[in-house]
Amino acid sequence: MNNSVWLPLIFELPHSSKSASPNHRAGPAEGGAGEQRSLKTDLHVNIMPRRIIQKVTALTDSNRILVTGGYGCIGVQTVKWILANTSATVVVGSRDVTQRRTDRFFHDDDTARLKCVSLDVRKQRQLEEVLTANEITHVIHLAAFQTPDCNEHRDMGLQINVAGTQNLIEAMKACGPLVQRFVFASSIAVYGPRSSYPGNRVSMLAEPAPVNVYGAWKLAGEHISRLFCDETSIPTVSLRPGVLFGPGRDAGLTSTPTTAMKYVALGQPYEIPFCSRQDYLYAPDVGAAFALAAVAPYDGYGVFTLPSHTVDTAEIVATLRQAASETELGENFGITAGTEEVPFICDLEYEPFLQAFPDTPHTQLAAAIQESLEEFKIQHERGWL
Repeated sequence: MNNSVWLPLIFELPHSSKSASPNHRAGPAEGGAGEQRSLKTDLHVNIMPRRIIQKVTALTDSNRILVTGGYGCIGVQTVKWILANTSATVVVGSRDVTQRRTDRFFHDDDTARLKCVSLDVRKQRQLEEVLTANEITHVIHLAAFQTPDCNEHRDMGLQINVAGTQNLIEAMKACGPLVQRFVFASSIAVYGPRSSYPGNRVSMLAEPAPVNVYGAWKLAGEHISRLFCDETSIPTVSLRPGVLFGPGRDAGLTSTPTTAMKYVALGQPYEIPFCSRQDYLYAPDVGAAFALAAVAPYDGYGVFTLPSHTVDTAEIVATLRQAASETELGENFGITAGTEEVPFICDLEYEPFLQAFPDTPHTQLAAAIQESLEEFKIQHERGWL
C-alpha cells in the first residue's frame, strides 16, 4: 500500500475467529443494487454455497476487488461470496462507513481480507486514490440511487448513477493496466413493460425501452461500460438483476414479498399489494453471480440478465405458507396477495449467463424462501426486525 496516498476513514477489520459456513444451493425495475440504510434491516444473511469453487480460488490468489455500494443488498452478498469462495482481498466502498454497519453486515465472516473505505463516486480523485492505494485489480460497481430516490432527486441521481459511473471509469483508466475486470450493475429496468414484448419468453437482447429515469440511466451506464471495454480492452460485464428477495431487501414496491417474509417471522398479517408475475432472484445467488462475473474467465464485453424464478404472487404466498409451517411459524400465517397489476418486465431468458458462468448457483424457490424465513426468524429473536 502506498502510504503517501491519503485514504479517508479506513477501517482495517480484525481477523475473525469465525469462518463462513457454506450452505447448499439446490437449484435464483427495481432491484436493490444500491445501499439501504435502515438500522432495523442493516443485517444481511451469510448464506453461501456448500460447494467451494476451487478453480475460482486458484485464480484469485493476488486479486484485490473493489465493491462500490458494498453495504447494499447485492453488495453484501457479493462480498460474502468472495470471502467464502476465493482468496481475494475485498475493499468495500461506501459513502457511510462505520464500524457498527460493518459488524452487522459481516458479523459471521472471516474479515482478515476485508477493508471498508469511505468512497463517493462523485469524486474522481478519491476514486483514483482508492484504486491506487489498494492496488485494485477488479471492480464491481454497485453504488447507485434506486428508483424512488432517482425520481425524487433527479439531479443527485444523475450525478451518482451516470456521472459517478463515468468518474469510476476515468479513474480506472488513469490507474493504467492494473485493473483486469470491470462489472457494472445495470437492471431489468432498461426494458419496457411486459406487454411490449410478445411471446412466452423475452430475449435477453430484446430492445430496451426504459419507463423511468432509473432505467434510462442504467442503460446509459451499460453504454459507458461498453465504451470503456472498447477503449481499454479490459473485459467488462454488465449485469441486469431483476426483483430481488431475501435478506437485505427492504425498499421499493417489489420488496413487499420480502416484507411479507418478515411479517411471518413477526407473527403478523400482511398483504403484498400486487398479484402480477415477476422474475424473482434470491439475493445470495445474485451476489454469487456478480462475484463470478468478476473473477471467472471472461473476455470482451457482455451484457446479461440473471437466473430467476418467474412466478405470480399467489405462488409466492403458497410457498411462503409451506415454509412457515416447516419453521414453526405457520400458526398465525396471515399473508395475502392484493389485486394490483404492475407492468414490470418478466419471463426474461437467462441461459446465456449460465453458459458464460456455469458455476453460478440457482437456488430452488422453496429452498430460498425457507432460508430467508429462517434468517428473519433469527433476526426477530435478536431484536433486529
